[in-house]
Amino acid sequence: MKAIKLQYCLVLLGLFIFTACKKDTNGPNDPNDPNDPNNPNPPAQQFPGEVIYDWATEGILKINLQSRVKSTVLPDDNRRNGVDISQDGKRMIVSGDAPNNYDANLYTYKNISDGAIISQFEYYPTDGDYTIPNLSYDETLIAVNPTFDDGIVIMNMKGQVLHHLASFQGKKIEGSITWMPDNTILFRMDKTLYRTNTAFTQASAVKTLNYDSWGGVAVNRDGTKIALTIGNHVWMMNADGSNLVQVTNSDYEEAYPTFSPDGKYLLLGREYQTTGPFGHIWYMVIIPADGQQYNVNEGADNGVIPVIEKGENRAAACSGLMLWR
Repeated sequence: MKAIKLQYCLVLLGLFIFTACKKDTNGPNDPNDPNDPNNPNPPAQQFPGEVIYDWATEGILKINLQSRVKSTVLPDDNRRNGVDISQDGKRMIVSGDAPNNYDANLYTYKNISDGAIISQFEYYPTDGDYTIPNLSYDETLIAVNPTFDDGIVIMNMKGQVLHHLASFQGKKIEGSITWMPDNTILFRMDKTLYRTNTAFTQASAVKTLNYDSWGGVAVNRDGTKIALTIGNHVWMMNADGSNLVQVTNSDYEEAYPTFSPDGKYLLLGREYQTTGPFGHIWYMVIIPADGQQYNVNEGADNGVIPVIEKGENRAAACSGLMLWR
């Protein structure tokens, strides 16, 4: 499984070629452009917090939505496998290659402000697979995304494995997972989204989605709403699976919705494109999480606000992790 990293240079080449040929500019006198002197309501005055995202060889970055200033959270590192950020944006969990130990992933839980390490341990997945950690809302548990060899693994903050959900209903658990605020987990099996109990001994169906493709599940902080992609667009529903509605539309593809800290907005990627064997790119925009449908084609809907770095005039591009904290 670790041979995947040999494709890294091909992915980056695809990203740079793609961005050199593609612009996401909003044009002159666009009400969505915070640099336009005719803009009466710049986005920097509307939204709280920071957007944290991964971009090509620059590493993990963040844009403060008030000042629109971009800064670096973590520099680019090909030995890093996965990152998650606490809900208050103050701590992170990072998985990476363990030095001198091919079979292990090194997990580091630390403060973002000063880099002080709170906890560090080695985790041994089957066949030394790369693993991606997910922090529970209360930061007492780490859930590891299912790999090719392992299902869902849940450990405490010191690396002690507490639960291992290798299969469900006789089938291997695969794909990404999502924490709920009450320390239950959402996971996918075939065409159904399931939710575990807090003991991780049982799971119940939330919603069966009879679509060819769906995923990218996100939850708001009070656990009442779920956003996800179905086909090419973003949809939203209640946490019990009721009231499923489409909330984006465009001529292209949207991906990876995530809720704002107050749950009033959705950050998502528009014009999602494949750039190489393992590479993708999208442009970050914000829409209200009010259940209405928004046309995210460039310049088509004033309710769609691009995430624009200070000094730039186009939506920032992302190629991996994307969070709102």
